[in-house]
Amino acid sequence: MTSTPLVGDNFFGIDLRQLMARLQGMRRHVSKRVLLLEFASEGLRVAEVRFSGAGLQYDHLTVFPLPEEALERGVPADPIKMGRLIQQICREKQISVHRAAVVLPSEVAFRHLIDLPVGLSAEDARAYVLEPSNGLQIPIALGQADFDLLPTQLPVVQNASVSALQSYLITAIPGNLVDRVTETLQVADLELQALEVGSHSQLRLMLSDLMLLGAQQLRLVLELQSECTQFSLVGEGGAFRFERLAAIRDFPDPDLTDEQA
Repeated sequence: MTSTPLVGDNFFGIDLRQLMARLQGMRRHVSKRVLLLEFASEGLRVAEVRFSGAGLQYDHLTVFPLPEEALERGVPADPIKMGRLIQQICREKQISVHRAAVVLPSEVAFRHLIDLPVGLSAEDARAYVLEPSNGLQIPIALGQADFDLLPTQLPVVQNASVSALQSYLITAIPGNLVDRVTETLQVADLELQALEVGSHSQLRLMLSDLMLLGAQQLRLVLELQSECTQFSLVGEGGAFRFERLAAIRDFPDPDLTDEQA
């Protein structure tokens, strides 16, 4: 009596590829791991993160160089090609996830302080900035952008000529750029869990230090990049000022001994 041995994707002559693909898909959808993606000038940064008893565990931390034309204004120029590349990376690294968090370059976002009437709810504040008759001077069409409004801890402005005003930090990304990110993840069969700009993500790493700031204390945060310097001013209530400073020359790499390194 003879039988077909178990070889590759066959078991006793039965093709198991569809079953294996279905099981892999189920595993991805129940996975609590998250794929981290950052689109940067150096390339595509990828990492897999999961929660463990000691905190966050990072795996497969890698940078994949990209041709200059692969990114346009900090997002994929061709979502289909980028989505397939991400799929290929996940297969090669054996990353089995369904959810993704994406970080975009800081220069993609428009960030500015605006003054709104005191006492607005979050929904009322969004409606207020979208109403053209309110006369806010914002050099971006908010109706065609994804934006967040965060109240700051700056003093309330109050005088006889206007009602009391509270400062808000508005962060806006053009909607067509967000659409490209979303399409990229759809091609890669990933669900977008979070979208953030780089400078905000860096501030999260400093959270324990920033929480110790007093009422009159500030932190100046500088991100030294080859093409520019990202300037952030942070207080006890969070960041309230962002600027992009043109670079004059590359910041030199420090010359360290082995012991210093």
